[in-house]
Amino acid sequence: MELRQIQYFVAVYEQGSVTRAAQRLNVVQPALSQQVSKLEDELGRKLFQRTPKGMVATRAGEEAYGYFSTILQDMETARRNIMNESGVVSGSVAIGVVSSVVHNALGETLRSFSRKFPEVTVRATGGYTTELTDMLNSGELDVVIVNAAPQVNKRDMTDIVTEDLALIGSTKNAKRFRGPVTLEALGEVSLVMPTQRHGLRHIIDRAAAAQQVSLSPQIEVDEIKTIEDLVRSTEYFTILPPIAMHRMLAKGQLTARQITPRIPRRLVYVTHPNRPLTTAAQLLVDEVRERMIDALHDLGMSLEGAAR
Repeated sequence: MELRQIQYFVAVYEQGSVTRAAQRLNVVQPALSQQVSKLEDELGRKLFQRTPKGMVATRAGEEAYGYFSTILQDMETARRNIMNESGVVSGSVAIGVVSSVVHNALGETLRSFSRKFPEVTVRATGGYTTELTDMLNSGELDVVIVNAAPQVNKRDMTDIVTEDLALIGSTKNAKRFRGPVTLEALGEVSLVMPTQRHGLRHIIDRAAAAQQVSLSPQIEVDEIKTIEDLVRSTEYFTILPPIAMHRMLAKGQLTARQITPRIPRRLVYVTHPNRPLTTAAQLLVDEVRERMIDALHDLGMSLEGAAR
């Protein structure tokens, strides 16, 4: 039994497909299939049922995955411990990040991280919460930073920051509101908001429904930069976490008004239960958290939940 066979088996199990497993491991399909077949021959048990819909683990396959995934976890732990003793952090990290972080925080984070840890290579992917979670589950990403509902708590989920969504508009237009804005009053302003694909939109819609308020945005667009440009140069307002536009807010080109009742959004990082974070990945997540907390400090926003 070879380590390569174990790695190939685990990839096929987690992907449910030889094609996707080969893409994940960057190997050709025949070589992968051959190694899995050799492993089955050595164990004397069929580990997968080959079906038109993909590779379905047998009972023996389920049992083997429990053993083999533990072996790979232990090897990764040993590798990290040895690496830490050398004092040099190296390796690669594949991270997925929601657009509200990509727009204003990711670039600065990567610049700072690369200066501190030049031996680490990073592949960063922007996207929506659901898409990024699917990529994490399929093994394409090591860790994802996504939005989470306040009541959701899972053992693979760790809080980064919590902040309240705000009504954001140009500084000139925001003068019409002298204090906190009620959800009911938002029906009287022209809104540009993310589409239903966006995790933030679900947070907004749930909050509005709880207050029996119906929000009807005139424009729906997911690109944060486009929303920022619209609210900065027109009479439109948006409802977003201030961190997503903290540069324009800090420059005074945009102004944020509190919404009552508050609409909190939790930013969390999520890992796969069978693939613990490497030292490099954990350090990158910590760098993101530092940048986010710094941005909240700059904006004078509440840091409730940031240290959880």
